Amino acid sequence: MHILLACLNAKFVHTNLALRYLRDAVRLEFPKTELREFTINERVERIAAEIFEAKAEVVGFSCYIWNLTETLAVIRQLRPVCPDSRFVLGGPEVSYDAGVFLSKHQEVDAVVYGEGERTFLELLQTWREKQKPENVLGLAWRDFTAEGMKIRLNPPRPLLAMSDLPIPYQVKEDFHGRLAYVETTRGCPFNCQYCLSSTIKGVRYLEPERFRIIFKRLLEDGARTIKFVDRTFNVQKRHAFQILDIVREEAEKYPPEEGIRAHCEIAGELLDQEWVNYLKDYPAGLLQFEVGVQSTYRPTLKIIDRMQHFEQWKGYIQELKCWGTLPLHLDLIAGLPEEDWENFRMSFNEVYAVQPDMLQLGFLKVLKGSGLREKSQEYGLVYSPDPPYTILQTRAMSHDELLKLHRLEDVLDRYYNSGKFQTVLPIALSLFASPFDFYHELAEFWQRRGWFKQSWSGKALFDKLWEFLESCLIQSKQRTQTINDLRKSLRDRLRFDYYRWERPGGIPKLLQIPEEELPEDYAADKVKIQFDERWQEKIPERRNMDRRQWARATAVEYFLNKGWVLFFYKNGRAEAYPLLDDNFEGV
Repeated sequence: MHILLACLNAKFVHTNLALRYLRDAVRLEFPKTELREFTINERVERIAAEIFEAKAEVVGFSCYIWNLTETLAVIRQLRPVCPDSRFVLGGPEVSYDAGVFLSKHQEVDAVVYGEGERTFLELLQTWREKQKPENVLGLAWRDFTAEGMKIRLNPPRPLLAMSDLPIPYQVKEDFHGRLAYVETTRGCPFNCQYCLSSTIKGVRYLEPERFRIIFKRLLEDGARTIKFVDRTFNVQKRHAFQILDIVREEAEKYPPEEGIRAHCEIAGELLDQEWVNYLKDYPAGLLQFEVGVQSTYRPTLKIIDRMQHFEQWKGYIQELKCWGTLPLHLDLIAGLPEEDWENFRMSFNEVYAVQPDMLQLGFLKVLKGSGLREKSQEYGLVYSPDPPYTILQTRAMSHDELLKLHRLEDVLDRYYNSGKFQTVLPIALSLFASPFDFYHELAEFWQRRGWFKQSWSGKALFDKLWEFLESCLIQSKQRTQTINDLRKSLRDRLRFDYYRWERPGGIPKLLQIPEEELPEDYAADKVKIQFDERWQEKIPERRNMDRRQWARATAVEYFLNKGWVLFFYKNGRAEAYPLLDDNFEGV
């Protein structure tokens, strides 16, 4: 039998872990099993054509809230021209009410619900023997009898120990430039009512040395960004430390410039001083943590069954962040029950105060089978009827307000999460009552100007921010001198961020310092500083560059608040070196 496993990923860089489990679960018995990955942004016709030309007898799709609509469109196009092929769906988006789903979609032959490694293998075995899969656990299927077609829902399959699962990534692949996914646990200790993980009790663990086999293979195949899909990576401290020891041991076999990084989702309330002590000596940049705060409003936390005390454990986050070696992403969810505009504002400001490397603002997805879906009427949850079931309004937050938060999310990503405006933002925020108010007002300014209707270059973002700040200063009720000082400071800091963003071919007029404010020998000093021989001591790369190469790799500029600064551009990054009293210092 020829088996084709397929998935429509959200982006090209993404890969699908589930398909690789399935492939390695069946390939010994069914060696003619191949894997194809597409994206939801590709044309349905092109995806369908590639699958059709594979001439597979069984086509399996991995389904999620972000790709189900597109996946069904592909199958509907294939069904008329592939009458003898069998289409099998699996994944979280089709596991709930699998029988009902199958009855609504005539183009699908079977649905694997729950974990599919053993179920999919047994299904293929029965089809190969031309038998009905009536004894295959965890399967919904079409049974054609003399009386007609009936939907059969077989009993669920008991969960397997992780040691009984196949080892993924046994087939050699090229993962350069792509995200690779691994897991060391299945299940979650929490019972969050917005999450499907709450429907499965208990946590299962992968034996650490078994993980080493997987991780080594990924590194050998070129993977440099590895993301753990464990729902709560730090659920058991001893296990997590063992896994992170392996990550460090295997990554240290490669030179630092390879840029290996492991991304883990953790629960902040499970952090303690032992965790901080362990991470203190961990290699810089090798780890990245994502922490789901979701909300700090206690009535909402109680409803979603995720009681936590952010004010108690945020200190550990701040300590980890102050080292500057471990990127930290903190998540918030908008549209949770009973959290109104003002309470969400408070949640946002509390999390922003920690200054995470990224503040990810998401919106509640009212998933099928989740506790919040079952109680949606009780909390006035109105959500999209189609995947991904995004919240539209709640009893506490109107649709208008949620649309404003969507716009706030957009500018937050552009200005804070991009990391391009680190110097100017602290001063810009001082013009407002809180960080939330700044981003909200900036988003509404964009809305009034119609700027969300088109795409903008990174350079244009500086212009947009300056126009917004100028309008704020014009409306300010402060003294003229104070406003003038603020304008100078904001412009100076925005110029500094502009230089850190990329080597400029020219400076926008709005960011230029008036000639009367520049040093007397500005042009001559600029050249003198750029080609000073002492840079060879501070920046070793200078020794291997001729004058022309050095000129292309650097820029020198004068700033009112910093004086002269040389910027060295390397691998898409800029390092800034202020000149203070004829001494060169890197920042």
